[in-house]
Amino acid sequence: MDEYTPKYFDIAELKYLCKKLYSECELFIGESIHLSVNDPTAIEALQLNDFIEHIANVAINFRIKYCSEQEITAAIDKFLDHSSTLLGNYTITAKENAEWRLTSQALFHLFEHQTKIE
Repeated sequence: MDEYTPKYFDIAELKYLCKKLYSECELFIGESIHLSVNDPTAIEALQLNDFIEHIANVAINFRIKYCSEQEITAAIDKFLDHSSTLLGNYTITAKENAEWRLTSQALFHLFEHQTKIE
């Protein structure tokens, strides 16, 4: 993301990265209905945490370029926080998993809305 890219492409990049993180977390966490056991020290969890940091850096650049887009940056921050929290816990309850999914879906809905407006 640089100062010459149009906002549409910056949003598309963030959308792609967040959807990729969502699918990778979904595979790692699993779809247990009651309780999932997680290993925050596993290679996969550490790689996903690095990916979260990368997305956060891209989001910071977006925030600097488009300071008026507070709604989308707040949604990205919330999604990244939830994802990081899930990966950092040894157990993931069904409630935590459901909240993470709702946060994710809200972000993806916002991305869809943003790309239709542009």
